[in-house]
Amino acid sequence: MPAAVDKIAGFVSAAPLSRSTLRRDVRGHVLKRTVHAFFRSIREWGYGLNLYEFRLKGRHPLQLLGSPDDPAPGNATLGSAIFGGDMLFEGESHTLHEGFWNDIRTKATPSFFRYAHSFHWLQDLAQVGDQVKARDAAETMLGWWLVEGDLWSPKVWEAETLARRFINWGAHAPLILSSDDLVYRSKVLHSMARQLRHLARCHDDVSEGLPQLYVATALTLGGLLLPGGATWQTKGLKLLERSCKGFILPDGGPASRNAADAIRGMQLLILVRNTFVEVNADLPPWIQVTLDRIAPFVRTVRHNDGSFAHIGGVSAEGGHGTDAILAASEAKGKAIENALHTGVQRLVAENTCLIVDAGTPPARGLSSKASAATASFELSVGQERLVVNMGPASRRGPLPELADMSRMTAANSTLVVGDTNSSQLRDDKLIGAGVTETQTTRETLEHSQALKVIHNGYERRFGILHERTLELDNTGDRLKGKDRLSGKKMKKLAGQSIALRFHLHPGVEAFKAPDGRISLETKGGQTWIFDIEGAEAEVEDSLYLPQRDEPLASKQIIVTTKSDGVSATELVWSLSAISV
Repeated sequence: MPAAVDKIAGFVSAAPLSRSTLRRDVRGHVLKRTVHAFFRSIREWGYGLNLYEFRLKGRHPLQLLGSPDDPAPGNATLGSAIFGGDMLFEGESHTLHEGFWNDIRTKATPSFFRYAHSFHWLQDLAQVGDQVKARDAAETMLGWWLVEGDLWSPKVWEAETLARRFINWGAHAPLILSSDDLVYRSKVLHSMARQLRHLARCHDDVSEGLPQLYVATALTLGGLLLPGGATWQTKGLKLLERSCKGFILPDGGPASRNAADAIRGMQLLILVRNTFVEVNADLPPWIQVTLDRIAPFVRTVRHNDGSFAHIGGVSAEGGHGTDAILAASEAKGKAIENALHTGVQRLVAENTCLIVDAGTPPARGLSSKASAATASFELSVGQERLVVNMGPASRRGPLPELADMSRMTAANSTLVVGDTNSSQLRDDKLIGAGVTETQTTRETLEHSQALKVIHNGYERRFGILHERTLELDNTGDRLKGKDRLSGKKMKKLAGQSIALRFHLHPGVEAFKAPDGRISLETKGGQTWIFDIEGAEAEVEDSLYLPQRDEPLASKQIIVTTKSDGVSATELVWSLSAISV
């Protein structure tokens, strides 16, 4: 299968000329969400009644039938912090004590609360050297949790949080079920069955996308790991297959266009696959087939140094142990150069790699982490990155305001019209009106590869289309670009500022020469020259985030001009390597 995928991808990328059009799903689904929320509130009212406890009763499991290995490595430092009496998450810390679970109801942020109750920190405890101490800590904290959390409550038993908790309990069972205390072990197993019975009823209460994969995975694992769980297994597997078909696009990318979601999806499918093998059950073939599709997309958005291009909301390091998950997936497919469904384009010449965001923003419900970055690109040479996008930021980082700023069009290496975003960033953190269609043309020329991307993000406001053409020489030593604004209502653009931005990696120093060109020097000794026709380029300060909470000082090249409102605006530029 991987060989066949590679052949098809090779034919597509090698075609002399290919064109594709992507259209964003702009349906709001307001009525659907309103009706769903109404019936969910009624169901949750019923869950809160004392009578609901009888609905959670059932067969009492005596053991787990297995415990699959989690392919994603944890963080030993965070695990050691638990030994020291603190739980850390995204810059937030809470002291561990017997009343911990009650305290975080009011003292923790919602994200920390969900993290703690998902038991994701078991992944970190699994990495520390002293596993005896790790088991003691895990069993102590779970013992405290059983007192506070084993009864239904809307936040603790929220479907996605519950699903993540069950997955982590199953994958890290040696940490929580190695005790000789038979009463404690019985309580844990009984709680797992009770929670799974509830999840089987509320699995539709999650948001679309990755949360659906979590609940489906939990139901499938529960059916495989708990005796007598055949009904859960059947239900979970059907839901997992349906969710994968809806969320994983034909080119292997997720509908959210976020590679971090693809990696998480791989992790879940690997857990399911490994559990089928461990309990000696027949593995559905589509699981490995899906892994074989996702892996090439993950490789598509990575530079040669292993870092991710900032596209769709993924941070440069990717997270979740990308290399370990790719290895565990056993999927060998190569990177796709022309990802037709997500819109990611990859041009490679010798050691030079150009990764372009040629897609529309994802559907509104999946856009909470996406940026208004259509037609942006990143450029790397060998192990060094030159041009980058700023990257996503944490709201709990040293500069909380970056969380919104880093999603703006100006935070990406593309063109900005009138100091406005190509797509609206709404107050609810979703992406609103703006880019609804992109047209991409990819052409193989005699001495280069050319890519043209047209988007309509500024059409309603300024009556124009943004057309970006990128041409990478086959030697990898020269990238030529042209950004063009044109349309039938150019007069709406009259007097508006136009800014062309190229954010540079922190490892790149930039100097403006007397002739107006910009010299770029990397730590590895490479020198590149940026040149623009008929305009002035300046070097200004910028920021780069390799991780969400780690802003680093960097530079950016900015070219500014204004439209006369009559003729099309064209900015022709180039980046050329200088041989030393």
